[in-house]
Amino acid sequence: MAESLKKIGLIGGTFDPVHNGHLHLALQAKKLFELQKVIFVPAYRSPHKLALEPVSCEHRLAMLGLALENQPDFYIDNLEINKKKVSYTIETVKDLKLLHPDWEIYLILGSDTFQTIDTWKQCSHLLDFCSILVGTRLGAELNMPKSIQLMFSLDEPIKQACSSNFDSELTVYKKQKINTQVILFSISPLDISSNNIRQRISYKEEIKNLLPPSVDNYIIKNRLY
Repeated sequence: MAESLKKIGLIGGTFDPVHNGHLHLALQAKKLFELQKVIFVPAYRSPHKLALEPVSCEHRLAMLGLALENQPDFYIDNLEINKKKVSYTIETVKDLKLLHPDWEIYLILGSDTFQTIDTWKQCSHLLDFCSILVGTRLGAELNMPKSIQLMFSLDEPIKQACSSNFDSELTVYKKQKINTQVILFSISPLDISSNNIRQRISYKEEIKNLLPPSVDNYIIKNRLY
């Protein structure tokens, strides 16, 4: 009897710095979709942020490690950083499927990021390698732009209750002829961004409720941003 695939969440980003919004999204996705683990993949350089030089990979990895130290099912993969070049999600999911054929990968995105997915490299091929989970603000419409639905060649959406939490409604778009899907789910919003945190630090404003205390202390100790 063939072994069932392991349900693995994947969350990428520059994590400059990692903050509570990243953790909240990952925790909610893991719980709702019963993911066995969530892999955080920090980018070496984001193709959408080439004009902005991030802090060093060493600092970003250290902060991410501190943020995840009390999350037993959250892990870091240095795949993109080790390549030392611009990071593309399509290449990462291809590499991970090749390395881990027993993984069923679920790419975890916030709704703002998902709205720009049609600008990503080879974006229409993403669903050949993974499903996508989109955390949408509580109370917002659980629908995707028609242009993105057509780009992915998705069937019409189905509304259904989440099997792990029947109070949570999902909107499920299935990929035609392939056993992958895009699922939109509601999440209580945390209006936090790495850019906003960097700005607040530069203006000497409070940030302690925006990221884990260990990350806050690391930023202070190393005089980042």
